[in-house]
Amino acid sequence: MRVVKTSPSQSTGPRLPLHHRDESPHQPTAARSRQRKIALPTMEGIHFEKVSEITCLEAQGNYTLLYFGDKRQLLVCKTLQAIEQLISTPLQFVRVHRSFTINLDQLQRYVRGKGGYVIMENGSHVNVSAGRKQVFLETVAQYFSA
Repeated sequence: MRVVKTSPSQSTGPRLPLHHRDESPHQPTAARSRQRKIALPTMEGIHFEKVSEITCLEAQGNYTLLYFGDKRQLLVCKTLQAIEQLISTPLQFVRVHRSFTINLDQLQRYVRGKGGYVIMENGSHVNVSAGRKQVFLETVAQYFSA
C-alpha cells in the first residue's frame, strides 16, 4: 500500500468531521442522544449502555443505581451528579428528589400531591420532593412542548 501526502492546497475538497455510523450531523440533538451509549464503571468492569434505555438513577452514597426499561439494575461506581454530567442531555433527565433523577422519555404519569410522584413506563414509582416539584413541572412543560 502506498501513502501519498497532499498539502491542503492540493486537497479535493473540504475536510468533513467523522461521525458515528448511526449519527448524522443533521440529526436533532435529541435523536442523537437516544442512540448514544455511555461507559459505566462497575465493580466487574465497564458496561456500555444506551442513554435512551435508562429509566431512572438512584443515589446510593458514592454509587448510583441505574434502572432500565427492561427492569435491569446496574450499580455504578460514580456519584449521581457524576452520572448526570456523563449523560449531559439537557432536559431529558431531571432531578426529582435528592436521590433520584428520571428520564422524561420513560415518564408515563405524574400523580399530584404535596410533591407527588411519577410512574415510569416500567411500572416503577418515584417520589417527587416538594422542593423540586416546581422545577420538575416547568421542565416537563418545556420538554413536552418542544
